[in-house]
Amino acid sequence: LKKSHRTEFYRDLSQVRASDFNSCNPMDSKRRAESWKRNRRQLAYSTVGTPDYIAPEVFLQTGYNSSCDWWSLGVIMYEMLIGYPPFCSENPQDTYRKIMHWKDTLVFPPEVPISEQAKETILKFCNEADRRVKNLDDIKALPFFKGTDWEHVRERPAAIQVEVKSIDDTSNFDDFPDVDLKIPTAYPPQEGNTGYKDWVFINYTFKRFEVLTQRGHPMPLLSK
Repeated sequence: LKKSHRTEFYRDLSQVRASDFNSCNPMDSKRRAESWKRNRRQLAYSTVGTPDYIAPEVFLQTGYNSSCDWWSLGVIMYEMLIGYPPFCSENPQDTYRKIMHWKDTLVFPPEVPISEQAKETILKFCNEADRRVKNLDDIKALPFFKGTDWEHVRERPAAIQVEVKSIDDTSNFDDFPDVDLKIPTAYPPQEGNTGYKDWVFINYTFKRFEVLTQRGHPMPLLSK
């Protein structure tokens, strides 16, 4: 991220109200994680995809900068510690609503305890744009990372050792059923065929988020 921000190349890193967590039991987080993983696969083949990691200001289309990546990093940290993203829902529309009302929906489930320093660190990433960490130096100064050897972090042994039997060993990846993408057949160019130039972009779909944001105005958070 530091390198991409230095080159001014910005790329955004590719779920329940606070009151709902007060009555949850220890199995709720496990069910939520399983549901999110199941739905994520389906969303990967949808035309909209999942907005789980997108910062609120990106949806508003009022302009944003590299700080949106720090938000995404906070969402990833939450997912790594809790087991699922903080705003995961059954559909992208609900996820969007929770992101736009993050002050109410960004909560830490009591059945998955993490340290206060970890919570504070996540909130340094997932916050109002002008209150987030500004750069890598800000991150290094956070108490959560105290004692981290940043100069040799890549040389440390992995926390989880993964065995790879060969260069094409895929045993560490999940198996998913084949999906029929129904890719249209590409026809050779013909005179007057103006559509030919577009065939190489088959299955690439560009979608704006106006349907979610109503052109810059967040939709209200709906409670069940």
